[in-house]
Amino acid sequence: MTQEQEMILRFPKEIKIRCLQDALEQDKFVIFMGLSKILLDAPINESGLETEIIEMIHNDYLNKNGVKPI
Repeated sequence: MTQEQEMILRFPKEIKIRCLQDALEQDKFVIFMGLSKILLDAPINESGLETEIIEMIHNDYLNKNGVKPI
């Protein structure tokens, strides 16, 4: 794991969620996907995030923009 990945995993959960939301709101889908991969690859007991949380963030973004989630 890189230092950057370790740094992201050390962020509080609220900050991780906000980073994902901000990436989508700024149309930075590549950043959203990169952060999601880091957070999904890490086990929850090592500060990863649950799939459901990331899906919820993505679906909320789609709903706000009039797109039906898959």
